[in-house]
Amino acid sequence: MNSMNNPKDTILALIRDKISRQQWEHWFIDFTVKRIEGTHVVFEVGNLFIKGYIEKKFDKILKKVVNESLGSEASYEIVYAQINAEHNFETNKQEDGALIRKRPVLITPLNPRYTFDNFIVDEFNQFVFNLLLEAARKPATYNPIFIYSEAGMGKTHLVQAYGNYLLANNPDLRFAYLTSEQFMNELVLKLKSENMEEFREKYRRKVDVLVIDDVQFLAGKKGVQVELFHTFNTLYEAGKQIIVCSDRSPKELSDFQERVISRFQMGVVAQIKTPSTEALYKIACKIVEEEKADISDEIIKYVSSHIKGSIRILKGAIVKLIAYKSMYDSIDLSTVNALLKDVLQTQPVEDENDILNLVARYFGCSKEEILSAKKNKNLSLARQVGMYLLNKKYGLSTRKIGSIFGKSHPAVISAIKNVEELLRKDAKFKTTIDNIEKEMEKKTGKAYS
Repeated sequence: MNSMNNPKDTILALIRDKISRQQWEHWFIDFTVKRIEGTHVVFEVGNLFIKGYIEKKFDKILKKVVNESLGSEASYEIVYAQINAEHNFETNKQEDGALIRKRPVLITPLNPRYTFDNFIVDEFNQFVFNLLLEAARKPATYNPIFIYSEAGMGKTHLVQAYGNYLLANNPDLRFAYLTSEQFMNELVLKLKSENMEEFREKYRRKVDVLVIDDVQFLAGKKGVQVELFHTFNTLYEAGKQIIVCSDRSPKELSDFQERVISRFQMGVVAQIKTPSTEALYKIACKIVEEEKADISDEIIKYVSSHIKGSIRILKGAIVKLIAYKSMYDSIDLSTVNALLKDVLQTQPVEDENDILNLVARYFGCSKEEILSAKKNKNLSLARQVGMYLLNKKYGLSTRKIGSIFGKSHPAVISAIKNVEELLRKDAKFKTTIDNIEKEMEKKTGKAYS
């Protein structure tokens, strides 16, 4: 009997005829027709991420095929197969022999406190938040994802929130979150024990999502980079999600193979920027609220506007104050300064006039010209640099900066983005900005971390 008389085989053959051999081998190797219900076709694939990719990239082809096979009113859906119990899952048996599925075995347990709901979203991190939330809702839509920021800005919270959200909605997913150090240590261990196949089976074939944090620590580790490169390729070609986190952009990763960097750049590269004072205040308030503590608004504002460093340092400072308050029942600003002397900037930070005077000196103009409506290339750039420094290094909100310069909110955002782009592309310009910042550091003692 000719198998092509089988409508399921006919549909698959039509799909294969309409796509390239490479597409078929990459995306449809475990794609089957599970059942046909009248004029409705139910396809099945091996995992959730391939399902999402096929729905997005091959929707028109699938619609055309089912219409050709079953008529113009035909429709389709794609479901993903339940993962076999032996594939990286622990199982128990009931007395009747039925298997009871446990939750996935995670490479690194996720912190259940890290959720999207308790993450403070502000201008500096909104894009990355929206990106990961959308990626969790629509798996494989954005792949790979590379997230970078200075240390302690919330990357770990966000990627673990992403993991918790994914697993809450898709408990069959196999999710691996680990640092680059863990990846390297396990690789070395398997090499020594001559058991590399087990390592590759684990990370190339038994995960649906791989998140690697602090990838910058693999600088100079050529052998580990080679293994990461091939792991990356295998997962990507199989439609599995890859997320990489770093404290610098792919372009700034030194002593990395070019082919590894190119893989990092082939998807979405997103930055968590430096938070403004207003954002730090919101975060501090959230910490106090979560700890159910009683710290005055005056102290929260003071710490938020004087903290040196990251969100992580801010959290540590607030927790220290909460602990002191619980032990001694009262706290004032003098005590705050004594307790947090190592992380607070208590010297007076220069105001916007001092900053703009310094920018004016470097660009050969006056502060008044920067704030004026005059337009030429040099003045426009000086104006944009002033906006950038006030926002990124001194924490002024873009709306506040707009009021100083007499510019609209979108105009300020555009100016800051332009400076950021120049910093990435123009080494001479970057040197100028670095020199301005160093001079400001000498005057104020302000730490940029």
